[in-house]
Parts: sequence; C-alpha cells; structure tokens
Amino acid sequence: TGCEWGEVDMAMRMLLSGEQRTARNRLAWRLASMAGLEVVGSSGNGEGAVREIQELGLDVVLIETKMKRADGIDICRRAMAAVERTTVAILTSYLDPNERCLAYEAGVNAYLLKDVDTGNLADWIKLAAAKPTNRDSGDSDESSGGREDQAQF
Repeated sequence: TGCEWGEVDMAMRMLLSGEQRTARNRLAWRLASMAGLEVVGSSGNGEGAVREIQELGLDVVLIETKMKRADGIDICRRAMAAVERTTVAILTSYLDPNERCLAYEAGVNAYLLKDVDTGNLADWIKLAAAKPTNRDSGDSDESSGGREDQAQF
C-alpha cells in the first residue's frame, strides 16, 4: 500500500504491561512523542493485560517480565494465544540471557531494553512489528545489527 507507520492513519496501537505505574506512564509519554506510535492501553497485572489485549485490537504489546505478581513469559504466551496478529515483545531494564532464551522459545518477536533513547526505542518497536514472527518457525536468534546493547532480536 505504500503507507508508512509514521502516517497518522497507520499509527501502531500499543499496550504496555508492567507493575510500575510510574514507569508505564513515563514510557507511554515517551512513546506518544514519536510519530506512528499510539499507546492505547496500560496494565499493571497479567490478567488485566490479557483482557486488554483481547479487547483493544492492538498491533504491539510490550511486556515487562520482572513482575512480582505475574510471570511475564506466561503473559507473553497468553497474549500471543489471544490475538495471533499482535506483535509481542519483552521490554525490560535487565539483560538476562536465560530470560531472553525463554522469551524466544515462547515465540516473542523481540527482547528490547528500556534504557535506550526514545527514538531508538521507537525504531526497535517498529522493526519488531515488521519482523516475521518466531512463533512457528523456531527461529530464535537474529542479529541486531551490532546494537545488542540497545535491543535483542
């Protein structure tokens, strides 16, 4: 169609899931400043995230796996089962190789780190959304173009 994600009518609809409300709000504010991204939902718990994923017609779900009251990898699995076309990515402050492996085994599209600047984070989210899913292929480790300190694919 020739449309770019940056066009107003093609904004990626996103949900943020993580226990820390302040961190979710700050991230939503950062992402709202970027063309082509629209945060339409936010959840502080796994059940709420799965419910919103089913109801909101999302393009991208960003899930923090380090939660006290929920298993982030399980939320990823449930999110992918709930809506097949939705891109599911881990968004975390901690690079954990074991968790990364579990996330890709679960079928997530990307393992992203929060501590990058907003422009790079937005680019990585758009790249993750454009990337073919790992759900059926078993392909779990692609290069991130030498920027592994910023995002993990």
